[in-house]
Amino acid sequence: MRNRVPVSRTDSGLEVRLTPSQLELLRRATEAFGELVPDPEQRRFVLGGGGAGLAELFAVGHDPDHSLSLPATEAQLRATHTLLTTLLVMVPSERAFMERVGFFRENAAGVALGLRRGAGAAVRSDTGAEPREPGE
Repeated sequence: MRNRVPVSRTDSGLEVRLTPSQLELLRRATEAFGELVPDPEQRRFVLGGGGAGLAELFAVGHDPDHSLSLPATEAQLRATHTLLTTLLVMVPSERAFMERVGFFRENAAGVALGLRRGAGAAVRSDTGAEPREPGE
């Protein structure tokens, strides 16, 4: 399936596999969101408890030539999805989005969709449910 960010279950929770550009997009998006929503209570309202450690999660060192697997909780993945989709609403102009985040809006939308699909597939594999797309 296209636009899926690989997410798998591990003994300790979830693991998300990101390309270097996806990780950089998430790092920059988290920084931009923090600038747009500087109040920690407002950030917590929007992102929930899983949003508290996103900056640290995406600040990991990595080899820029290889994908990276990050341990993450379901709450962190949900907060990441919310952060991306909220940024798309808060910064509706392509030019402004590029200036703030350094990536095109379609890149952020693709990662958000990929996370949703990847996390959904990981959850479905735990329950034995068949994969479905919206409207099925």
